[in-house]
Amino acid sequence: MNNLNMKRLTQIILLAVITLIISYQSLQSMRANTWYFNALNILKQPVSLITSEELELADKAITYATSQDPLQPHYWQLSAYIKTHNLSVTSEKNNNKLLVYQQAEKDLLKSLELRQTWSETWIALAQVVSYQEGPTERVYEYIQQAKKFGPYKLDVQLGIIQIALMNWQQLPPKYKALYVAELNLAVKYGYKFYQVFDVAKQVDALPILCLSLKFGSHFEPLRASLMFKKHCN
Repeated sequence: MNNLNMKRLTQIILLAVITLIISYQSLQSMRANTWYFNALNILKQPVSLITSEELELADKAITYATSQDPLQPHYWQLSAYIKTHNLSVTSEKNNNKLLVYQQAEKDLLKSLELRQTWSETWIALAQVVSYQEGPTERVYEYIQQAKKFGPYKLDVQLGIIQIALMNWQQLPPKYKALYVAELNLAVKYGYKFYQVFDVAKQVDALPILCLSLKFGSHFEPLRASLMFKKHCN
């Protein structure tokens, strides 16, 4: 075999290897995406209808997705969400809350390694760490990152409000100032602001929220609403 034929054969073999690698990676990505959407479809149901068994299936599905394609930041974010949501469903049976929060924190940090500009991931990380540590400086730094990338996102504001209400008895002054500022921003979203009542109920802090809303002219339309009267009167 002359040098020209050997060179062509080498090129053909190299091309075949590259094609196989690309095909394998594409197949892995397709499988991972299928598992991801399996998990996502379970979570699209009304929260009250999702069973602990379905959450377990969702957790297995997203675990398969991250193992098949670990470079997708939204896979890791969903993995953390499933862990914390599952904990809220099984809180009375689960004796390893701290371990679950630590695992969720790792998932969120992995997501942020891959993409640092998602404000939803930063605020989720702040919430998960606050469950472990309370209103610490590290949590505050994560909140600031969330505000940097999503200063006007309602999810960020609701997350900050939840962290403040959940830790109200030990809340430092700068957190209280942040809480007031985020309430003032969130109320501009009209009816979407009503989600804040659900947030307060989740952390048993509805009286604190109601008291906060009884002052300030910018809350006057809210105080006249049926939702306010339902929860605060």
